[in-house]
Amino acid sequence: MNTLKCAKCGNTLKADDRFCSQCGTECRIVDIDFSMPDNNEEASRCLAMLDSMEGLKSVKEEIHAIVDFVKMDRVRTQMMGYPSRFPRKYLFIGNPCTGRTTVARLLADILHALGVMPDHKMIAVWSKALIGNTIEKCQSKVQNAIESAIGGVLFIDDIHLLNDSKNEMAQVTAKELTTMLQRHQEDLLCIVAGTPVEIEELCAAHPKFRESFDRELVFER
Repeated sequence: MNTLKCAKCGNTLKADDRFCSQCGTECRIVDIDFSMPDNNEEASRCLAMLDSMEGLKSVKEEIHAIVDFVKMDRVRTQMMGYPSRFPRKYLFIGNPCTGRTTVARLLADILHALGVMPDHKMIAVWSKALIGNTIEKCQSKVQNAIESAIGGVLFIDDIHLLNDSKNEMAQVTAKELTTMLQRHQEDLLCIVAGTPVEIEELCAAHPKFRESFDRELVFER
């Protein structure tokens, strides 16, 4: 059972108390059950697999921080009635063969185990597959990919390939993806991956693209 206790005297508080009735101290949560849902074992297994990967120290630390944030977010939502605000958009920056796809799948499994994803699925798309031969086709491809991933995770690999100054349709696709990511802030969990230099070039060409993401994870071996 989650409980609220006064930080000063330990008096048990009600969820809607603003001040302790015993000592008058402003209320804050100091004793919370952070246990995961029924699939705690699956989340722990995925975290163990992540930790066993070679290198990626900062990525591992970030994933563990995300897990802690999701747990706290659930408590805030359930006990205080605050809207959920856990990170839903992730930018993976790293060279090929650094574990981007593997970590994306593990993160998807972890978030499902934590109960924040209703569907246990990850829709993986190569960025170039979102480029059509007309503006309407580009928009349709992006929208279809996003709609198919609602409830799960959309993973877009090699996102930097959309930054092709010689390909107008690639630019259209990048703009449409940026628009759709910002439009689906609450109901879409999305991970995109690309190489460092090219990601910076893409973000320079489309400044609002980077603003669409809650967290950036840098993959270094």
